[in-house]
Amino acid sequence: MFNDILIKEFKEFEVKYDKYTSSDVRLIDVVVKYLSKHKGKMLRPALVFQIAKSLGGKVNDKTYVVACLVEMIHVATLIHDDIVDESELRRGWPTIGKIWKNKTSILVGDYLFSKALSSIIDLKDFKSIQILSAAATSLSRGEILQIEKSKSRYMDEDVYFKMIEDKTASLFMAACELSARTVTSDNQLIEKSRQFGKNFGIAYQIKDDIDDVVGSSDRLGKPTNLDIKKNMITLPYIYSLNDMDKKSRLLFINKLKSLSKKNKTKEIKKEIDKYDGLKKTKSVLRSYIDKSNKFMDEICRDSKNSFIMNRVFNDK
Repeated sequence: MFNDILIKEFKEFEVKYDKYTSSDVRLIDVVVKYLSKHKGKMLRPALVFQIAKSLGGKVNDKTYVVACLVEMIHVATLIHDDIVDESELRRGWPTIGKIWKNKTSILVGDYLFSKALSSIIDLKDFKSIQILSAAATSLSRGEILQIEKSKSRYMDEDVYFKMIEDKTASLFMAACELSARTVTSDNQLIEKSRQFGKNFGIAYQIKDDIDDVVGSSDRLGKPTNLDIKKNMITLPYIYSLNDMDKKSRLLFINKLKSLSKKNKTKEIKKEIDKYDGLKKTKSVLRSYIDKSNKFMDEICRDSKNSFIMNRVFNDK
């Protein structure tokens, strides 16, 4: 999605990423190569490169280290997500669990996660170690909170935003803050980069919530309505439930428990339409896109460097 613009950076990134993820255990190498062959948008490494370039710096060895470690952690979480969700496909290709079974998936995910954390020392900066370690902790905490709340089929707005800050925005925050630290010692610019990552990550998750309801499977590269079917609580759903009186909300939640996945999806989408859940969610998304653009404008020395915002949110 971005390697047509960051050609030089991604060419170098792929070489360094292969070195970080290589193993003398053949099965690990085979699985990691399969993952690399069917990689996704590479959004997090792209952001790492964009931040470094936006600050007028040159993408250096430490910038590449950050890009590799962040992507390793992200891929590890996707592997574990597929196990939790019992997914058989990702981006139209069989998941690791489908080909090599869940035991191998868990261990390869653990390998990438632990390899990333053990390689943080390559940044030679204690503060950077703290930042990435904290992000890894937040990721797990956010995922567990999501599972916990999905059982009750309801959470309030504050809990939702705490959850997505942990499970989605935390790694974006770390990626942007660590990237800035590789090219500048200006604490204000580093903090603005962090805030950009936070608001970008929240906007990205809200966009994903919207796409799950109204997106196209062909455009997204994955089935829609997955969150609804898995009882995951999204922002359009929360806003719809918030507009019901307490009695109606309890009746609706109890009704969902007795419905099949297909009928449950229809019922939830009907309520989202009835209570303008999507309209409210899109308004909130726009506010986080605007916040992201504000911080990008403050750190960006070249207007061309806002290309990621344009590509990710061009239809919002």
